[in-house]
Amino acid sequence: MKTIQLVLLTIVSALISLLLSSLITGGDLSRISAMKTAQLFQSVGLFVIPPFLLAFFWSSQPFTYLRINRLPSFKSAIFAIVVMIAAIPAINSLGELNHAVRFPDFLSFLEKYMMEMEAKAEELTHKMLAVSSIPDLLINIGLIAIIPAVGEELFFRGIIQRMLQDKLKMHMAVWITAFIFSSIHFQFYGFIPRLLMGAFLGYLYVWTNNLWVPILAHFTNNALAVVFFYLKNTGQTTVDLENIGNSETYMVGMISMVTVAVLIYFFRPKISVSS
Repeated sequence: MKTIQLVLLTIVSALISLLLSSLITGGDLSRISAMKTAQLFQSVGLFVIPPFLLAFFWSSQPFTYLRINRLPSFKSAIFAIVVMIAAIPAINSLGELNHAVRFPDFLSFLEKYMMEMEAKAEELTHKMLAVSSIPDLLINIGLIAIIPAVGEELFFRGIIQRMLQDKLKMHMAVWITAFIFSSIHFQFYGFIPRLLMGAFLGYLYVWTNNLWVPILAHFTNNALAVVFFYLKNTGQTTVDLENIGNSETYMVGMISMVTVAVLIYFFRPKISVSS
C-alpha cells in the first residue's frame, strides 16, 4: 500500500511541478534562467514535496519518521564531510572506468544513444555551472547543492530505504536504494560511482539514524563541484576537480580509495548509533 501511495503521489507531484514550470518558463528552456527554474520545480516537485506529504500521512510525528527531528553529532558531521572530500578522486577514477565499458556490437546503437545523452547532459550542466558572480554562485549552491541534497536524501534514504528496511535485511535495503538512486539519474557512464556513493549515503543513514548526515555528505559532494567550477570559470584556479584521479593521476584515485576505506573502518564505530 505504501509503495502505491509513493508512486502515485510522486507522479502527481511531478506532473503538477512540470505544468507550473512550463507555465512560468513558457516551455522555452533555451535560456539559462528558464533551465534553472525548471530544475527548481523538478527537484522540489519530485523529491521534496512527496516525502514530506507521505511522512505526514504515515506518522503522527513526520519529522521523527524522516529522522530530521534532531541535529547530527559533531563527529558524524565531520566524518561525512571528510569522507566525501577524500572520495572525490576515487569517484573520478571509478567514473573513468565506468566510461570505458563498451557494449556488444549488437547493442552499438544503444551505446551511441547513451553517449549522446551523456554529452548533452554534461553540456547542460556546464551551462548551468558557468557563472562569474557571487550572487549567481549562491543561486547555484542552492539549486544544485542544497535542494538536491535535501530532496534526494528525503526521497531515497528517508522514504524508499526506510520502506525497504521494514521488509528486507538492512544491507539489501541500502543497496537496492542505491541502485534505484543511481538508475534514476539516467547516466549510464556514471552509474558505478553513483551507486557506491548512494550505498555510502545509505549506510550513513543506518549508522547514525539521522538523515541530516547523508544530506550533509550529499551537499558536500555537490557544493565542491559548484564552487570549483566557479573558481575555474573566474580564473581563480586551474584545478579541474573532475579530472583529479583520472588516468594521468590514477595513483591519486587509488590513494583516495584506500583513504576512504580506512576512514570508514576506523571511524564508523565512533559515529554509529544503530549497529
